[in-house]
Amino acid sequence: MMIDIPEQAIVNRIIPKDRFNFKNATQIERIRWVGKLAQATINLKAQEIPEIEVFSIDMPDFSADVIVQILHKIPQEILFIVNDNIAIMRYGKQLITKVIKVPLRINGLTIDAVRDNFIRQLLGIEDTSQPLIEQVSIINQMKSLELSIESINQKIKHTTQVNKKQILARKRYDLEQQVKRLKENNNG
Repeated sequence: MMIDIPEQAIVNRIIPKDRFNFKNATQIERIRWVGKLAQATINLKAQEIPEIEVFSIDMPDFSADVIVQILHKIPQEILFIVNDNIAIMRYGKQLITKVIKVPLRINGLTIDAVRDNFIRQLLGIEDTSQPLIEQVSIINQMKSLELSIESINQKIKHTTQVNKKQILARKRYDLEQQVKRLKENNNG
């Protein structure tokens, strides 16, 4: 398992697939409720988040729709481990997904901090001095800028006029400088 859950927090129950009304339940082999990280199980205070469920899902072909459907039926904080190598967690309205190579760590003095640290591990954020919401916002801005840069690169490839290529190259340079500034600000 890609997370080391304390013995007192282990649930280890199979959840029937028919509870979720999946469009294609055959794509899912098994859903297992692995653990429950709560005040009673890991002895950490809860602030806004009372508990974090840990689900393991086995499916040959990964589909984020399955995760969305489960979150629709169970509106709680859930850490999904898919096929023992993909970790998924919702933050705000965004699903954060990462192929994980090292086990996730349960870090924090509250359940809220544990959830925030799971998100940081999935995003590869090591700095805990800034609020998570700001760090996620900066990462989303960088991703948006990088998509714009890629779009400009494609336009440059397909443009034949030199003057238009230069204008696009200037726009690309400006966007690259914005990404550089965001990275510098995010790294402190």
